[in-house]
Amino acid sequence: MKKFYQKISKALENVIKKEYGVELAPPLWELPQKQEFGDLSSTVALRLASKLKKSPIEIALQLKAPLEKLLSKDVEKVEIIKPGFLNLFISQATLVSSLNELLRNKDKFFRRKLKKKILLEFVSANPTGPLSIAHGRQAVVGDVIANALEFFGNQVEREYYINDTGRQIELLVSSLEARIREINGQALTLPQDGYKGEYIRDIAKEYLRQRTKREELRRFVLSNIMALIKKDLLSLGVKFDNWISQRKIVKEKKVQGVVDILRRRGLIYEKEGALWFSSTKFGDDKDRVVKKSDGQLPYFVSDIAYHKDKIKRRFNSLINLWGPDHHGYIGRVEAAIDALGYKREILKVIIIQLVTIKQKIKMSKRAGTAILLSDLISEVGKDAARFYYLTRRNSSHLEFDIDLACAASFDNPLYYIQYACVRIESIFRKAKAEDFDAKYSNFLTDSEDLGLLRSLLQFPYCLEKVCYSLEPVFIIEFLKNLASSFHKFYERKRVLVGAKELMLARLNLLEATRIVLHCGLNLLGIKPVRRM
Repeated sequence: MKKFYQKISKALENVIKKEYGVELAPPLWELPQKQEFGDLSSTVALRLASKLKKSPIEIALQLKAPLEKLLSKDVEKVEIIKPGFLNLFISQATLVSSLNELLRNKDKFFRRKLKKKILLEFVSANPTGPLSIAHGRQAVVGDVIANALEFFGNQVEREYYINDTGRQIELLVSSLEARIREINGQALTLPQDGYKGEYIRDIAKEYLRQRTKREELRRFVLSNIMALIKKDLLSLGVKFDNWISQRKIVKEKKVQGVVDILRRRGLIYEKEGALWFSSTKFGDDKDRVVKKSDGQLPYFVSDIAYHKDKIKRRFNSLINLWGPDHHGYIGRVEAAIDALGYKREILKVIIIQLVTIKQKIKMSKRAGTAILLSDLISEVGKDAARFYYLTRRNSSHLEFDIDLACAASFDNPLYYIQYACVRIESIFRKAKAEDFDAKYSNFLTDSEDLGLLRSLLQFPYCLEKVCYSLEPVFIIEFLKNLASSFHKFYERKRVLVGAKELMLARLNLLEATRIVLHCGLNLLGIKPVRRM
C-alpha cells in the first residue's frame, strides 16, 4: 500500500494537472473519520473550487472518471460525497499484496528516497545552566522530526547553536565569581539578575579544587555547563552532529562580513551613533540595529552571520525550532536572508510552546527553582519522557502529567501501545512462529482481519503528514489508533485455533502489525518492549 499510496497521490496530481493545469501542495489525500467513507478521502475539489470558480461537485465529477481509469486495478470504487469529497475504497487484493510486500521488506516498505539536505537547529539553550523541561520538549520534537525526515531518505544534520557570548554569559561569570568568594569566606553578593542555581556553587567548588587560572574562568564555567547540557541530552537519547559557537563566528569576523555585505548593498545607515539595517525594505516591522553606539554587536547581527553560514553549507532547507519568546524574531531573520540575496523560503521556523507539570512550580533558571530535565527523566524514564513530550501539537502548551506517565494501566497511552507489542510477542512465543509464508495471506477475508490490516497500512499517510507538517504528534495518534485496533482484534479473535491456513494468515497479519508498531516507536526514539 506504500507504493499504492504514492501511486494514487501521483495519479490525482496528474489528473488535476491534465484537467485544470494547476498544482496543489501535498498531501492530496487524508484518512476519513468514518470507515463508511472509504480508505482515503480527498478535498482537492473543495480546494480547487474558489480558484477555478466552479462548484466542488462539478470538479469532483470531472476528476472521478480519469482517476478510476488510472487506478482500476487497485480500487473497488471512487465515490463522491457532498460537498465534493472524493472517497476511495481499496480492493482486497491490493490490501493483501501490500501485506505480503510489508512482510518481505519490513520497515523498508515505508521508506522513501527524497534525498534533500536539511539542517535542523534545535534546543540551542544559552549555556547558563542545566536544561529545563521546556528545553527537553524542543530536544525530543527536533530529534523525532529528524528521524522522520531521515526515514524518508533525506540527509539531516542536527545542530546546536551555542550562545557563548553577550550579557548573559557575563552575568554567568560574575555569578561564579561571587560563589567563589562565598566559598572563600566572604559575604555572598550576586550581581543583579545573576544566576542563583545550586549548580553555580558546584562549579565554583570544582574550580577551586582544580585551581584553574582565573583568566580561564569563562572557559571553565562554559565547559562545565556544556557538559551538563550534553549529559542531559544524552540521557534523553538526543545527539547532535554539530555544535556551533557564536563566539567563534564573531572571532572569525563573519559578523563584520555580513555588515559589510549589507553596507555594499546600501542597506546600512547611521543614526544616533549606531548602525542600522534597513530591514523594513524586506517586510520587517522596523529597522534593526546591527552595531550599537558603544560599538557592541547585538545578538541579531550574529544570527544573520550564522544563517548565512548555514546557507553557504549548501543545505536545501533550514529548519529552526524556537521557543515562544522568539515568535517576533522570525520576520527580521527572514528579512536578513532576503537582503543577503537568498530565498527566505529556505528557512522554516517552528515555535515550540512551553511545558508545565501539575505542581505548577514556577520555572526560573536564575532563581535556581527550574524543573530540570534531569529530574523529569529520573522520575518517569527516558521513553515516557519522550512519548509525553510529543502528545500535543508543537503550537500547543503541554502539561506533563507525571502520574499518568508512570501508570501501568490502559489509561496511559504509552503503556497501551507497549502492551499491544507484548501481546503479539506472547502469541508468537506460544505459536513458536519464526517464518511467515505469504501464500496464506489470501485467507484473510474476515472483516475484522481486513480492518486491522487497513489500520496498519495507514502508516505511509501518517509519515507523509509528519514530514510535511513537522508535527510528530501524528505518529503518536497513529500508534494509539493502531493499538486500539489490535486490542479489539485480540479480544474478538483467537489466532492459534481453528484451520491451519487461517491461523498462519493471522500470524502474517500480526507480524506486519509488530513491524509497524516497532517502526513507529523506533521513530519516536522509544524501545519496543517484549515482556511486562
